Amino acid sequence: MAFFFGLLAVIWTVYLFSLQVFNPIDLGNRIAGRYIPQKDILIPNRGPIYDANGSLLVSSIRYYQVDIDRAAVDRWAKLKKISLGEAFDAVANLISKNSSLSKEAVLKRLNINDRLTSIQISNKIKESELDRIIKAFDAENVMGLSHSFASMKRIYSKDIVAARLLGSVRAVSDGYDPLTHGKSIYKLSGICGLEATYDELLAGENGWREYVEDANHQRVPYPDLKEKLPVNGLGLRLTIDSGLQELIEKELRDGLVRYSAKNAGAVVMDPKTGKILAMAGVSHDDRQIDPNLVRVRANIPSSFMFEPGSTMKPLTMLAALDYKVVRHNELIPCGVYQVGRRRISDTHNYGSLTPMGIIAKSSNVGVAKLAERIGASRMYEKFISYGFGQKTALNLHGETSGIFAKLANWDGYTLHSISFGQAISVTALQQAVSFSAIANGGKMMKPMLVDAYVDEKGNVVEQFEPTVIKKVSSKAAADTVLSYLQAVIDQGTGRHIKMDYISLGGKTGTAQKHVEGTRGYSSGKYTSVFAGVFPVEDPRMVVVVFYDEPAQGYHYGSTSAAPTFRKIVEAILHMPSCDAIAFNDRLMQASLLMPDLKGKHLSEAKNILSRNGFIYKVEGSDTLNIVVDQFPKPNVAVEPGHPITIKVGQRVSSSPTQTPSGTMPKLVGMTLRKALRTASAHNLKLNIRGSGIVKSQSINPGEKIYPNSTCIVEASL
Repeated sequence: MAFFFGLLAVIWTVYLFSLQVFNPIDLGNRIAGRYIPQKDILIPNRGPIYDANGSLLVSSIRYYQVDIDRAAVDRWAKLKKISLGEAFDAVANLISKNSSLSKEAVLKRLNINDRLTSIQISNKIKESELDRIIKAFDAENVMGLSHSFASMKRIYSKDIVAARLLGSVRAVSDGYDPLTHGKSIYKLSGICGLEATYDELLAGENGWREYVEDANHQRVPYPDLKEKLPVNGLGLRLTIDSGLQELIEKELRDGLVRYSAKNAGAVVMDPKTGKILAMAGVSHDDRQIDPNLVRVRANIPSSFMFEPGSTMKPLTMLAALDYKVVRHNELIPCGVYQVGRRRISDTHNYGSLTPMGIIAKSSNVGVAKLAERIGASRMYEKFISYGFGQKTALNLHGETSGIFAKLANWDGYTLHSISFGQAISVTALQQAVSFSAIANGGKMMKPMLVDAYVDEKGNVVEQFEPTVIKKVSSKAAADTVLSYLQAVIDQGTGRHIKMDYISLGGKTGTAQKHVEGTRGYSSGKYTSVFAGVFPVEDPRMVVVVFYDEPAQGYHYGSTSAAPTFRKIVEAILHMPSCDAIAFNDRLMQASLLMPDLKGKHLSEAKNILSRNGFIYKVEGSDTLNIVVDQFPKPNVAVEPGHPITIKVGQRVSSSPTQTPSGTMPKLVGMTLRKALRTASAHNLKLNIRGSGIVKSQSINPGEKIYPNSTCIVEASL
């Protein structure tokens, strides 16, 4: 028996040794067949987007799916010698305490049916919550937890600031592929704006990890499993200043309401570097609809096309000066010009104008005659070099190229029309780029929206530098046109937006909207435009503003776009980061001395404050009308926008005050008979409207009057 069992042991040992070492029946392949690794797809983080100052504009948050294998929980319950209900209660406690889910919601999922299968608890578990849940399960040795990546969401930290520019994304997978009955690869894909333009860069590269499961679907250790780590997407650091962007969007929204316009847009560009500091487009309902809907709308400054109108005249003048077909002091007859059957006329008959006068007074006739001197071929070449009829070098998603007919398709009217901004359509972005060439001495700069690519830690991976695309004119010609743009503000169509403490240059434009599909223009529909630079002596910024279909009266560039330009400039100069003019110098030049209002009639005080642009409030009874105190005090230097408080009361002296001769007396509150006697004593004529007690007078009390002056008074009972 000993020999028999000893021999059997030797045979069994030899058999096992041969199986393990020599593998005569290829057991390795059979084992490998039972343990075929599966793959987890590892999704990279989509790259963030920062503004020029490093402020985060767009980031990503990851969500995970958490499943519970109820069979594994049942086995754990038996080990712990507790009921399945108690085990579910413990699982629900662990999940709810470490996530935003309630215990009741988790228990509802666990008890959805009686089968001991795996059940999804949630697919909206944040990464930080998942980490806490895993640690809690490990600490209690609870079985059955499994998790996987579910989705990713983009977070826009500035709400709808630059929404149309930044764009939006969508998930191109719902996590399930019906063809393979398995998980499909999840990806966020940019669909518009910068998210689409730089989609491949922001998206990164997927990774994968092999894993092996046992018969109970529990992952088990296995040697030689491979993995490839995901490569997170790079981030963008923009040239956009989010503070400036927000400021401009506010001004445009205010303008939409003030001018009853359909849409509005603006571009702010540094002419020396080509960096775009702000690019804003707004519509009336942007604040009323879901921000996600705003983000998928077209980026107005780069996609909306309009006829530029008179803002094209400085570019025609630039070509004329560069080709030397006109002298700076030459007088050119303007007013009316008959070209074949076409009659070109100016809004006013200015007679003969110099080139500066043509731009300052916005003469159609003047630029049309200069266009003839340039010639169609050279004019076409110049406007192509300015970037019209083609996309800018930004290649922004959704950007349009505008409309600029090929030279072969020009008719007898095209040359003249293009010279003053008709028969051509442009975008605000194209105009900003072309006006930058005037501001920087004739260089066409490559526009920049992205300053650098950065990694997930904020380190610069690739830095971009300003690039000159080409030279489009001589510096002498560009500087001359720049002086003409200043003349527009100083003595031309933009006089009303002139500022005392900084030099401005620009050009207004008013264009009737073209009726699509016809050769005609729409009646009553216009685009108002203003393209400006500041300060003229050393241009730091080019600003293009336009309104789409403003109300009648505001449809001129001078009545809507130009005032908005001034408001934008004022707001920019108030920003501490602006170095276009020293901040203290601006305050000193913009400030006014507070007038002495004490003792004056309320109506006179209001008149003085309004005339100087002060914002004020009145404290005191409505029945009192004499200023008894004021804040700030007289002769204190304050800005026009500084709030002023005036207090009203009664005069200290109750005795009647004699009005000096040659000074307007106060008639308000008198009967008409007494007012007539008072007026007669001051050699003053009254134009009476109504009867009873005087309620208002056209000449304020205290103002200087002359013999036989006429004052309109309104009276009522």
